[in-house]
Amino acid sequence: MSSENGPEQGGAQDAPPEQLALIRETVRRTAAPRAKPRTWRGAALAKELPVARVLVDKGVLHLDRYFDYAVPEELDAEAQPGVRVRVRFGAGRHRVRDGRREGGGLIDGYLIERLAESDYAGPLAALAQVVSPERILDEELLGLVRAVADRYAGSVADVLQLAVPPRNARAEKRASPQPLPAPPVPEP
Repeated sequence: MSSENGPEQGGAQDAPPEQLALIRETVRRTAAPRAKPRTWRGAALAKELPVARVLVDKGVLHLDRYFDYAVPEELDAEAQPGVRVRVRFGAGRHRVRDGRREGGGLIDGYLIERLAESDYAGPLAALAQVVSPERILDEELLGLVRAVADRYAGSVADVLQLAVPPRNARAEKRASPQPLPAPPVPEP
């Protein structure tokens, strides 16, 4: 038996059991930091235009339509048409709590418009978060994307993935430059 494997005289055997097993228990007891819950349970809704019409970023053809979500009061200023949002999708009718739909997975989407009331008769889930306050989807681009999707039998979400560049958080932190002035009218 080597000296590494054998018992040592007056060494680790006499020490208190502050070893790997106890370290594991300490690590298990510490709570991992969790993200802020995004259910907005009990949060007040926006006073004006409390419904957001969202295009979810799912390329499935039967989901190529708009979905209505409730706008929490905390997101009222940031939730403007054209911004990227995250919403809970796939909760179903059975997950209703205090008159609001909860559950489902978080997916990305684009806020298309704000409305005073929804066409949907059931409870609405709330927007989970506004990813970026930068407006990237205007009516002109949405119309073009819709025309391309209709022409080539695709979904709007698939065409938007190609038309809108991926998010760059570092670039979004800088202030947007002022748009260039219109070019002068050319001589006839």
